[in-house]
Amino acid sequence: MGLKASIGKIVESAIVSVGDLAETITYNARTTGSYNVSTGAVAHTTVTYSLKAVLSPMGGKVDSNDVSSQFTGDLSAIFASRDLAVTPDTNDTITRDSVIYAINGIISDPALASYTLILTRVG
Repeated sequence: MGLKASIGKIVESAIVSVGDLAETITYNARTTGSYNVSTGAVAHTTVTYSLKAVLSPMGGKVDSNDVSSQFTGDLSAIFASRDLAVTPDTNDTITRDSVIYAINGIISDPALASYTLILTRVG
């Protein structure tokens, strides 16, 4: 097993090990379908994936584990890349507790073992 695969397994195990810090989210991957000549529209389909991620608030100060009133509503979500069958894309969305978040940024580590998504609430 190569180093990249070993790191991937370690990150996957780490997300499981954090227990209740990780929560289940739904990753909504939007795929582009074919062009419909009669309507002039391109059909899009969405494939959903359920995965465990650690979410953190962004944009505000954190004092004594409480988020200040400057909290913007944006979140970061980190998860093991092995838990998602597709490569994250900014056209996709995340659903958390029936709230939809747009993906505004995607960060990965050099081994592609984890992804950190920057999320903005849209609905």
